[in-house]
Amino acid sequence: MKSLSRQIINSVVLFGVLVGLFYLLQSIEATNKLIHPQFWGILIFSFILGLLVVFVGDWGMRNMDAQSRPNLFLGLTVMRLLLSMIFIGIIVFAGLEQRVLWVGNFFMVYLFYLVFEIVTILSNLRAISAEGEKP
Repeated sequence: MKSLSRQIINSVVLFGVLVGLFYLLQSIEATNKLIHPQFWGILIFSFILGLLVVFVGDWGMRNMDAQSRPNLFLGLTVMRLLLSMIFIGIIVFAGLEQRVLWVGNFFMVYLFYLVFEIVTILSNLRAISAEGEKP
């Protein structure tokens, strides 16, 4: 299992990569119509939600038995989905302009973080599996 500090560093690096990528995209004039002006709120929300998942996942890995860990990972994915839906609902119904573009930008970041979360879960499960196979 990866340590908590290592997972936090990975989350910060991922956030930095996303910030750099979208800063680069914003500097290209042709993509100004593809990125919503309030895109930074999406990045910050996703980063905070990602850290929440890391902290809850680490707590669960330390305090739950091996049979409950797959349920923890599934629960974290559902938690991310539900909190994201609530965030989208609040922002969209608050009178946001260019709603479709904002939602499209949100799901680009959401899916990027989801892939990152799946890779992290697989690496953790691989480490747990290797621990169980040792004599």
